[in-house]
Amino acid sequence: MVPARSADGSLGRNREFRLLWLSFTMSVAGDQIFPVTITIAALDAGGTASTVGAIFTCRWVAIIVFALLGGLWADRLPRRTVMVASLGFQCCVAAVGLSGDTSTWLLGLLVFLVGAAEAFHRPAYQACLSSVLTPGQRPAGAALTAVSWRLGAVIGPGLGAYVVTAWSAGIGFFAVLTAYLLGLVLLLPLREPVVRPGPRASAVREIGDGLAEVSRRRWVLGVIIAVALQQMLTIAPAQVLLPLVSRETFGGDAVYGTALALLSVGGLAGGLIGMRWRPGRPGLAAITGLALYGVVPLALAWPVSPEFVYACYIAAGLGLEIFAVQWVVNLQREIPPERLARVTSVDWLAASVMTPLGLTLTGPAGAAIGRSTLLLIGAVAGFAVPMATVFLRGMSRFQSDVAPLGGDPTAEAASSLRTP
Repeated sequence: MVPARSADGSLGRNREFRLLWLSFTMSVAGDQIFPVTITIAALDAGGTASTVGAIFTCRWVAIIVFALLGGLWADRLPRRTVMVASLGFQCCVAAVGLSGDTSTWLLGLLVFLVGAAEAFHRPAYQACLSSVLTPGQRPAGAALTAVSWRLGAVIGPGLGAYVVTAWSAGIGFFAVLTAYLLGLVLLLPLREPVVRPGPRASAVREIGDGLAEVSRRRWVLGVIIAVALQQMLTIAPAQVLLPLVSRETFGGDAVYGTALALLSVGGLAGGLIGMRWRPGRPGLAAITGLALYGVVPLALAWPVSPEFVYACYIAAGLGLEIFAVQWVVNLQREIPPERLARVTSVDWLAASVMTPLGLTLTGPAGAAIGRSTLLLIGAVAGFAVPMATVFLRGMSRFQSDVAPLGGDPTAEAASSLRTP
């Protein structure tokens, strides 16, 4: 363990990081309140669980359609500009919700539009985070991002449900609008270091350059594939079956809600550990953390007690954030800054494609082979798929020996600041 404070300076005194991180925290708050508001609005209008599922499928469709374009434009334009535009667009979408129209088609459209904006915002944020931090500050910056996300996952849904049930869906949309607007305002004074892109080419060619950065590094490609497969085979079945196990085995929804909350608590702990821990083999530490999610389907296949399920969810959350911090920090180090957003979007797209596929197939697969067998397969895949990548070149240290495409990225990254 070494302190996050280093020769690179204190993270707390980094003005640009503070603005970026606070903006991200506000956007997370909006992202967490928004689905609760949509869900309650749909149910109050007479919708069913199938209606809600169809509405939120629109988010996955939007991410799949726009993820690569989001990464492309986050590398072509100043990242702050992309984030401001995305948050401004989300403010407009939330404002439409204030109209009080709760028709299914409109709610689905709102979810689709917010998902499309998210596809531009997330790659831009990750790339901007890398540019405003020194190498020594990046682990703490990535960890604080994880902490914000997990705190939002713990607090946001409950706060959103309280606001909507105590007042109305319109007040919920107003809370979402306020969160997004605060996130936008916080970005306005941000001075983002300039990252000069290479010569402009066609969209297809530039997206291909991002894919090439992935394929040239076996460990990057291996992790992206492993995460996508784990999303489909392990995480998605656990998400679908946890509420069923909670009701059928433990007689209610308490275990369901508590387990999800404890997953975020474990994630908070993993983020805090990531602020201070500098493993000698970051790739091995990250992959081991990712593999810990295999204990979740194992606990659901043999739910011997609520405490056993809770412990497994805490361990899974802890491992996920240890993985996430090391993955983000080492991508920031390895990928040329002018292509980082595109690589981030490839990573996100792969997981986004496989997650809804896993959610859709869980029901039919469980009926065909049995729930316990499906969960056992998920547990084996959860452990084996990530650990199989350990043998890839460069994996244990998350390090490559390839030369960057298009020359030395440090020669293309100016130290001057872009004025707001």
